[in-house]
Amino acid sequence: MGFKEDLEQICGKVDGSFAASVMGFDGIPIETHENHPPEGIELATLLVEYSGIISQVRQAAETLQMGKASEVSIRTEKMVAVARTLTSDYFVMLTLSPDGNVGRARYELRVASPKLAAQL
Repeated sequence: MGFKEDLEQICGKVDGSFAASVMGFDGIPIETHENHPPEGIELATLLVEYSGIISQVRQAAETLQMGKASEVSIRTEKMVAVARTLTSDYFVMLTLSPDGNVGRARYELRVASPKLAAQL
């Protein structure tokens, strides 16, 4: 299986998921699977903007000597984004509705991370 199939499988296991993506901390997407994104939300732009935020959180944690940030969640009125670090250069992000299963999202990303990282 490749990234596309793995990301599709993650979305299929998480109620309320909109998309899963493997991204570089530089904002360049490696692969994305969209699963019924809501109207009015430009996922590509959101993923690029959120990659910058996640990169800043990661840098802040290291600067403050808190260790490496392994997971970041961002909740807004319209969406929840859960990101998990894969390598020093890449992360995986799952976006879902605010009433989606965030606990399951975190679990699926944690379980899938080693497999995704091995493909990089």
